[in-house]
Amino acid sequence: MTYNPATLHDLGAFWTAQGGVNLGVVGDTSHIAKGTSYHLGKSQLVATAYSIQTARDKAGLTEAASAIDLGKLDGSLANLRTFSKWFVGQCRVNAPGTSDIREFIYSPDGVTVLRWDRQRGYASAPRAGEADTSHFGHSHASWYRDAEKRDHTTAFRPYFAVVAPPVGGGTVDQFITFAKPKVATVPTGTWIYDNEACAAAPGNIQVSPGRTMPVAGKNAAGTVILGYIDTTPTETEVKTYFAKAGSVTIKDVPVGVTDCTAAVAAAVAPLQAQVGVLQTALQQAESARVAALALAYEAAAIEKDRIAAAEGARIRAI
Repeated sequence: MTYNPATLHDLGAFWTAQGGVNLGVVGDTSHIAKGTSYHLGKSQLVATAYSIQTARDKAGLTEAASAIDLGKLDGSLANLRTFSKWFVGQCRVNAPGTSDIREFIYSPDGVTVLRWDRQRGYASAPRAGEADTSHFGHSHASWYRDAEKRDHTTAFRPYFAVVAPPVGGGTVDQFITFAKPKVATVPTGTWIYDNEACAAAPGNIQVSPGRTMPVAGKNAAGTVILGYIDTTPTETEVKTYFAKAGSVTIKDVPVGVTDCTAAVAAAVAPLQAQVGVLQTALQQAESARVAALALAYEAAAIEKDRIAAAEGARIRAI
């Protein structure tokens, strides 16, 4: 009977911790009926199954399943598609951890389903027409069966990695981000990241491919109130990160504490004043320009009359 090996169990847990939905490893009745999938182990496969034809699959064939189906990321198929395109890009440059991956099936846009197959060469382009439309709602990854006992998370981790901020040689201790105001009790010296006007932002960090956050600075007091900031990464990721890095207390902001509206207004007010000054200066400059043009037109008219009079005098003299 097919079983879920420890390496795929760990990958499923990792994907879930990053805000993803794990749709399963062991094949269901439809997989069993066909008898060909990497979701199945030895006893449930037919002799002609494509998932046991390569030398690597024959060498590692056991009752273990060797595939996982990945659902929405951070509650969104769009995020899953962004990840999937990145992942295939990693496979096509033979990035660490991808050499054990046999195939990846996904939809880049919700319209087309593509399949990348390492058997065609790791740099090969994914092809359409090789998988069904169920993959509009999930992505599928398969591993060569001889990789059953090797870590399956290696190829996934770079997408969710935190990169140190380019601020005074500092290093990332922890990060915090929420979709609404929160109070967070964190260790002194922790880096705080905020993409609103609640605090100065001396630099940016990349929290994962295509997702960045400004750095507000280091916490000196232990308790900080964070304003309205992006869900990047998700609250689930934050809690997971803190669970690994130490401890943190996270709760909703008390009544009376709001988002950064006041801070934003305070920051905008002097800018608006500066705009007013600039508008006045522009109006004065425009008035001066119009007056100068009027004088120029008047001088031109006088000169025209002078030339005409001189020409008349010349003609009479002739």
